[in-house]
Amino acid sequence: NMTVNVKFVSEIKVKEGKTLLKASKDTRVKLKDSCGGDGNCGKCEVRVLSGKLSEPSKEEMKLLGLKNIEKGYRLACQAEVIEGEVLVEVIGD
Repeated sequence: NMTVNVKFVSEIKVKEGKTLLKASKDTRVKLKDSCGGDGNCGKCEVRVLSGKLSEPSKEEMKLLGLKNIEKGYRLACQAEVIEGEVLVEVIGD
């Protein structure tokens, strides 16, 4: 049996400055988080494919490291939507 990738796209409008984690709660997209959005657990890690977000927080720098951030990885609880359209990949387990 071969495995294939399936992409589901869910789109919502959010106010600027809202974190990706809060935005996800308005959709059926389930992002894990166990630290209440404090940037400590790393469970809400996503990969940003395009769009403008806030600068990485010190929590993101500590948990993800610069190399991963440069590849687009962010913590959804820390990354705030700035403008335009943002495309985010939810990282599976």
